[in-house]
Amino acid sequence: MHKSNKRLNRRDFIKNSGAIASTLAVGTYLPRAWAKDPLKVSAYGGYFEDSLAEFVYPEFTKATGIEVTSVSQPGGAEWFVNIDTAVKAGSKPPTDVSMAGGTGPRRFNHLYTPLDESRIPNASNIPDYLQHRKPDGTLDSVAVLAWYAIFVTNTETFPDAPLSWADFWLPKYKDSLGIPAGVTTGYMLDLTSATFYKDQGMMESKEGLMTLMEKLVELKPNVKMWFRDEGQFQSALQQGEVPAGMYYHDVTLLAIADGFPLRSTFPKEGGVIDFGNWGLMKGSDKVDEAHIFMDYTSQAGVQSAISRAMGTAPVAHREKLDLTDEEFALVSSDIPPIVPRYQTYVDFGDWMEEVWTEMITS
Repeated sequence: MHKSNKRLNRRDFIKNSGAIASTLAVGTYLPRAWAKDPLKVSAYGGYFEDSLAEFVYPEFTKATGIEVTSVSQPGGAEWFVNIDTAVKAGSKPPTDVSMAGGTGPRRFNHLYTPLDESRIPNASNIPDYLQHRKPDGTLDSVAVLAWYAIFVTNTETFPDAPLSWADFWLPKYKDSLGIPAGVTTGYMLDLTSATFYKDQGMMESKEGLMTLMEKLVELKPNVKMWFRDEGQFQSALQQGEVPAGMYYHDVTLLAIADGFPLRSTFPKEGGVIDFGNWGLMKGSDKVDEAHIFMDYTSQAGVQSAISRAMGTAPVAHREKLDLTDEEFALVSSDIPPIVPRYQTYVDFGDWMEEVWTEMITS
């Protein structure tokens, strides 16, 4: 399904943010006098943190009276290793509420404080697959925003839109594709499993993972760039040097809005979703404030406003949002997504990296 690039883009959302503020300050929270030291909330440094600090945290403070200090965090395991070190030393963690991807609460679950669902009623707006629970079923993290990887093509090189991720393997894409080089971050194994081996449990064992990698070996003649630097691929894509590949839906739409001859397509199997979730870190004394914060950002109205302000995909159920069809199409899709098997990357990550390098990217 080819998504239109009409009129709206992330810069338009941000430019029009004055109309967004009133929709963020919603809910039934009663502002009260809270402790002077603010709630520390960390998010991936750069665009995410800057936008949350500008568009979301101030409105949360207006609605609740709870002050927020924005903390920049790096991606990957480094951040949680730092938190773990602080907690083991008996110090407060550097943040109260931290953002993570799907592997965060799985790999570092001992750092996640169990949450009281009765105090986060709006979490019911978020699908189960975007929440994480401890082995005993206790909720410990809730998604706040998401983004999609899609099939991007240069419309001058490939006039017809692709239909399926399986098209990656077609001869017409020989020496044409840009594909993420990281096995644990690019999710090409999940994509291959969903496309060719649906519901066969291929991501559950080393044998199944080997089958997926053997299928990906067949893709190698079509790959022109295995990229680790997303900016490198974006530049090659916009210059026409690499005319197709797997890339972010929102960034592709920005490039289209800037006049580049590109197309963003959600294949019939769905885009590959990834997301940021909130978790309350062990050692934090801001338990009440953290629950209110997570409940606030789980509200359907706030979810819609975050998408308008940041250009990220909402994580609340579609029917609960007040986004127009055009607004929703700019950031998401009604096609059910491919959800990475994050636990697989925790269980087999080191082995996968070794085999992937030997078979695929070497």
